[in-house]
Amino acid sequence: MLESFMRLPRPTPPANHGHVQQSDLPPEQIHTLDPVPRGRLAACVIAFLLGSWMLAVPVALIDQLKDAPGPGAAIVSGIVIALGVATAGLAGFLFFNARDRRRPLSFALIAALAGTIGAALVSATSPGYGWLLAFPAIVAGIPALLALARDARRS
Repeated sequence: MLESFMRLPRPTPPANHGHVQQSDLPPEQIHTLDPVPRGRLAACVIAFLLGSWMLAVPVALIDQLKDAPGPGAAIVSGIVIALGVATAGLAGFLFFNARDRRRPLSFALIAALAGTIGAALVSATSPGYGWLLAFPAIVAGIPALLALARDARRS
């Protein structure tokens, strides 16, 4: 009994994987991810900013748009807001998941961005908006749309 009482517990052996660094691995075990194309990232950022702009402008002009004659301004505002939400949401998702190559999501963003550009051009004819939506859609949206289409065609 005294013998078992006097034995000290053995320390646990160190884990083999506890402090492994990348430099300790052979080159065939090191996996590096492919770089994300900068055009895809830039197009997603531009699409997100354009979608956010499409949300901000109708909210800022709500007092002016509610006095517009007829239901046209309300319908255009609803379409602009819906497409702005879709574009900003898809662009943000694809930006944070840029390595994910799900083609349906890329095509959905292309379609939402094309719809956003179309709605912005239609809003130029609506009283109250003017070129507030159309100019950014032409200047930023069309290059982003072309970059996304080029990226979708490559993959």
